Amino acid sequence: MYVSDIMKKDSKFFKYIILTDPGSLSMTKRICIILIPLIFITCLLLHMFITSHEVLVLLWLFGMWVFFMGLGYPLIYFEKYEEKYGWYSKIRFGATYQIMSKTYSYLIPGLIVNIIFVGLILENITKASLVAFAFLLPFLALFFRTDVFNDDSSIEGEEVIFGYHPSAYGLLSLFLGIYGYLTVDNLLNSNFNFAILLFTLTILFQILLLIPDKLNKVLFFEVRRINGFLAYVGILIICYAILCFLITGGSNLTGINIDLSFEGIIRKAIIWGTGIIIAILYIRKIKDMTQK
Repeated sequence: MYVSDIMKKDSKFFKYIILTDPGSLSMTKRICIILIPLIFITCLLLHMFITSHEVLVLLWLFGMWVFFMGLGYPLIYFEKYEEKYGWYSKIRFGATYQIMSKTYSYLIPGLIVNIIFVGLILENITKASLVAFAFLLPFLALFFRTDVFNDDSSIEGEEVIFGYHPSAYGLLSLFLGIYGYLTVDNLLNSNFNFAILLFTLTILFQILLLIPDKLNKVLFFEVRRINGFLAYVGILIICYAILCFLITGGSNLTGINIDLSFEGIIRKAIIWGTGIIIAILYIRKIKDMTQK
């Protein structure tokens, strides 16, 4: 067998695994790609339910169905999906920002259901609910804000720039949310008021990471460019880290030890002042970069 023949077979194989060209697949093949693993998972989980009589297995099964429905929708209705949002980018290699944004959002409901299932199994529904909540704001932003997270944001005149990348902003907001809400979970047992404060701040910073277009109108640098993007997320993460440190007393996820003594307040003031100085120097550096 020639190498070219092997490559052709591999390309056909990867076409089904990676789905590089969904439009070339027949409707039967598309349905089979989604249905075959789902049938296998369904049979496995039903067997577990029959042998264990554990009702939570049905929740897991429901979560897997929701996940595969989100995974299969763009594939099965590829033509309508492509016509409305545009699958292949005309300005870069790969998918358009808007198709990424919609596709990622379709996967989130299934992930949320499965996270709740894990929380019930581990008998820690509070922590699971907080982690699941971290997915909510990125889901809403990616699903409803394709007018922002799209390829048009990457065009400035005749130049192609970074734009509002849905993966970058969505994942950063998600990871910040997971970290923040896990910290909130630890705070609930030691200081409920601080937990509510951190919960509110985490929501705020998650939102700020999902509305770069709004703040781009008032910032002194262009957020759509890569330097501006790094400056934007860097400033937000630094500010959030400082506030989180002040609220938790530096304990973060390892345990809560709120120090409200005079020495503790002085220590926090020093940290806060240092953080502000670093932030100012960072902003000045970014401003110098953008003016060059």
